[in-house]
Amino acid sequence: MSKTMPSSTKEEKYRWIKPILDKEIAINQMVRVCPFSERTLKYWLASFRRGGLDELANKSTRPRSHPEETPIRVKERIIELRKATGLCAKKLNYKLAKEKIIVSDRLIGKVLKSENLVRKYRIRKSKYRYLKLPLLAGELMEIDIKYVPSRIKNIRYYQFTAIDCASRWRYLKVYEGQFNGHATNFLKELLAVAPFRIRAIKTDNGMCFTNRHTGYL
Repeated sequence: MSKTMPSSTKEEKYRWIKPILDKEIAINQMVRVCPFSERTLKYWLASFRRGGLDELANKSTRPRSHPEETPIRVKERIIELRKATGLCAKKLNYKLAKEKIIVSDRLIGKVLKSENLVRKYRIRKSKYRYLKLPLLAGELMEIDIKYVPSRIKNIRYYQFTAIDCASRWRYLKVYEGQFNGHATNFLKELLAVAPFRIRAIKTDNGMCFTNRHTGYL
């Protein structure tokens, strides 16, 4: 056998069958030292005798056909109708049904896509530029609630935070709950300590801010 390492799978196969071709060893003796079966060696020998070294190259094991594959005549008919009429998959299926060709809309779409016969729609880009007017301090204040991560003496605390969208000025306070009374007290304190006039407040639909989802007046 060759002492050099093979550079490809076909050279590796040829290294195992060369002593048999040169009649230096029999197949049944090679099987004892070879990691491959006798059937595999015979298959390699037949391939080499048929086409030489190139015939030993690995070949794809992918099946050449599928039992449920769409017939070629059906694909060709779909392509012909598409090029002649330019109709969509659903309308093409209606015409094919008249010719007693029963297929699905999905199949027609796949055939059209594989043949690059799908429509290319142009996306219209907006020509308008929306200008965002700068806010003044106090024009919009955001209020939100975040619970304190760890409990203190087994009590859950909640932090009310107010942030001005223009100046990023903020005010916060911690309460033992998140109820309507806490939200009202926080708003009163916020109006008293804010260094500017607050004109609008933005919140989420939390129960302490609005009873919209609870029905409580």
